[in-house]
Formats: sequence, C-alpha cells, structure tokens
Amino acid sequence: MALKGKYWREDRNAPFAILLGTVETHCHPEAYDEAYEDLIQRARHPKGDASINDFKEQLRTALQDTSKLPEDSLFTAAQYSDGSDDKFLSRLWRDLYPNEPLPAS
Repeated sequence: MALKGKYWREDRNAPFAILLGTVETHCHPEAYDEAYEDLIQRARHPKGDASINDFKEQLRTALQDTSKLPEDSLFTAAQYSDGSDDKFLSRLWRDLYPNEPLPAS
C-alpha cells in the first residue's frame, strides 16, 4: 500500500502517524513560533506523557531504519533543510535527547 500526502492526519494508527503528526506540528516551518521549543520541553520532561513516549519510540524506530518510513512522508511533515531523512532525524534526536546516544541502526 502506497501512502501519500498527509495520511497520518486521517489514520492515527497508520505507520509512523504519531511521529509524523508531532513533527508536522512542531518542526514544520509554518508551525507556531515556539513549537520546536515546546517539543523540546515535552521530550525532556522527566515523566513525559503517553503521546511523547509513543513519539520517542517511533523516532527511535525510524532512526534505526529510515527505509521503513513511507516515501516523502517525513519531508512532507517537516519540510526540513537537512538534506535527508537520516540527517533530520539525527538532529531531532540530538536536540530532544542530548544525554542519550543515537539509536543504532
């Protein structure tokens, strides 16, 4: 099944829906002014919440093998300028979890 467009908006159980929805909300250039900082605070909160914990797990999975992400989905969600999914996700992990090593691929 080819997943195109912003499929994660329609189906929260779709592959990487939580990761992509969170990235779109907090990392897209058109996100609200403090969106990225809000994501950093949520990620670093000691207790976290179910949503950010699910996000972290999907981020870890994507970092281990970006080929599992549907084609162009991450770029659609983030409109990143890092050059590749790997580079964007690595930067995101380092920004959110600076005291944890990057997940091994």
